Amino acid sequence: MDIWRQLNELPPETLNAIVAGAISVGTLYCFLGYRTLKIVIALLGFMLAGSVAAALAAWLSQGHTAATVIGGLAGGIAGAMALFFLYKAGVFLLGLLMGIFLGLNILAGVDQAWSTWAVLGVGIAGGILGLLLERPIVTLATAALGAWMVVSGLAFFILGPPLLRIVEPPLELTETEGVLIAGWAVLAMGGAIMQFVTHKRRSARLAGAMR
Repeated sequence: MDIWRQLNELPPETLNAIVAGAISVGTLYCFLGYRTLKIVIALLGFMLAGSVAAALAAWLSQGHTAATVIGGLAGGIAGAMALFFLYKAGVFLLGLLMGIFLGLNILAGVDQAWSTWAVLGVGIAGGILGLLLERPIVTLATAALGAWMVVSGLAFFILGPPLLRIVEPPLELTETEGVLIAGWAVLAMGGAIMQFVTHKRRSARLAGAMR
C-alpha cells in the first residue's frame, strides 16, 4: 500500500482540504503544542490511526473514495480516543516520532542493514526521553512536527501535488529540499521559542497569583 500514491489519486478538492487541515493542525502543534497537549495527543492519534485505516480501506475497496473517507474517520476517532485517555502513551509516541524523524534524516543515504535498527533505537530513545523530560521534549517535538506539516502544506500549494513525494523522508539535499529543510528549521525554532516563552510567562503569572 503506497499512501502517497493513494493521496495523489484523491479528488483535487479533497486533497486540498486535507492539506489545508494539516497546515491548521501543524500551526497548533508548532506554537501551542505543550499548552494544548491533550488536544495535540488526540489529534496525533486521529492522524496516525486515521491514515492507516484510510490506507487499509482504500486497499480493500480498490480505491473507493467513500470507503477510504469512512475508514479514515472511523480509525481516526478510535485513535484519538485511545491516545486521549492513554496520556503517557501519547507523550511516548510524540517523542518516538521525533526520534524516528531525526534518525531517518541523519542516516539518509546510509544503505546498511543496521540503519533500520539505528533509526528504531533513536525513536525509542526519543520516546523514553519524552517520558523523563516531558516538557522540553514535547515542546521540541510538537514544534518540529508542526513546522514540518506547515512547510510541507504550503509547499504543496506552491509546488503542486508532486511535493507529496518530495517531502517523504529520507530527503536528498537538492536545492528544493534544502529550501524546505531550512524553512522547517527556522519555523520549528520559532515555534519552540514561543512555546518556552509563553510557558515561562504563564508560570510567572501563576506564581504571582499564589503569593
